[in-house]
Amino acid sequence: MSELFKSIFDLLNAIVEVYLGSVIKPFLIFHEQFYSKMNSTLRKVLDDNKVPTWFTANFVTYVRTAFVVPSVLLIAWGHTILPSIIVLLVDFGDFLDGVVARYWVDMKKKKEEEGSSGDSKSSPPGGSDDDSYEVVMTGSPQTITSWTMNGRKKAYGGFVDAVCDKAFVVPCWLCLMPSVGASSRLHVLQYVTLWCLIFAESSSTVIRFRAFFTSSGVAPPAVKGLDFSTSAVKADHIGKAKQTFEMVGTALFVLPYMRYLGLLLLFCAVPLAYESVRRKVKKRVMYVDGMASMTSTGEVVFDHRTLKFWMQIKGMGSKLIVGVPVKSGDMVLNACASPSVDEVVAEAPRKVDLMFLEKNNIDFVVTVPGQERLATEEVIGSNRCLMITEDGKTVQPIKPKEPQKQE
Repeated sequence: MSELFKSIFDLLNAIVEVYLGSVIKPFLIFHEQFYSKMNSTLRKVLDDNKVPTWFTANFVTYVRTAFVVPSVLLIAWGHTILPSIIVLLVDFGDFLDGVVARYWVDMKKKKEEEGSSGDSKSSPPGGSDDDSYEVVMTGSPQTITSWTMNGRKKAYGGFVDAVCDKAFVVPCWLCLMPSVGASSRLHVLQYVTLWCLIFAESSSTVIRFRAFFTSSGVAPPAVKGLDFSTSAVKADHIGKAKQTFEMVGTALFVLPYMRYLGLLLLFCAVPLAYESVRRKVKKRVMYVDGMASMTSTGEVVFDHRTLKFWMQIKGMGSKLIVGVPVKSGDMVLNACASPSVDEVVAEAPRKVDLMFLEKNNIDFVVTVPGQERLATEEVIGSNRCLMITEDGKTVQPIKPKEPQKQE
């Protein structure tokens, strides 16, 4: 039975990929041109006017989400034109909050360059974006934000923006269900389309909540020399196209004389919603050697650097396995106590091979400089062994040894 479901989902994924490459990718060219011009226009308006500090991206997000109440009530009372206009305005607000967010980021950078960052009147509230985590002793008590809370503060804007999108549109779809029976045709297709979107967006919301509240707070390193994506279309581009189809489609679906055009756009959004959820739940198992922080004298160092390294690698995938190649109960328990670690392999091999990776369903091995030969040449040659740079900002595949030339 599991093989049957796997075959069905493989076929579905292949169909969606063809749809993304043949329909969505060309559409994104015009989509980007339109929104680029609108972004330039709105940004010029913000630059030419004094924007109050309370006018932040989160403020715009909260205001546009509050419009769900009048929208739902108007739809339930049988109105069509006014709720359709509100949906389009909310879609515009979703674009506006991104422009406002970028505006305040640029203003903050400009203030820092001018050396006047102490003046809070020209910068939005939200805390520091400092990534150094440098502790300066002052001789008096001081409160320092944890990595987890600092990371959540930075990710909150994107999290609440995505969740509020669903909080607006899903209730609207539920209220539109009774109107399907009043239409003349395609009842089944309308019900199926709406319920598929409701299920997909609700699932996406649950996944986002879980990811936000379980995040480590440390940004994962950028991947160079290896493409982690499984599609020709990037995830953020899929999100933009999905948002446009859903919001414009909903606005047209509310209008009786434009219902079927709206249904077409909503139907086109279903594969995008499916792909969005699929990418969020895709499994990628990472493996690190728990002894990678061993000093030249053979002493294992377990400190904040080790924990940060594990947090970073966990952020690259959905599961982190730590191997402990020596008989050290303390090191095993230390790894088990880390919230970033999902599994610990006690007495793991000092050099992992493909058989070990396949047995433990491991996708990639990540190591630190100086520990390049954690994996066999076979694993390195398959681009499944990555090395993080000294600054911890990037990872890239380890290049296999070049065969020696015979004289």
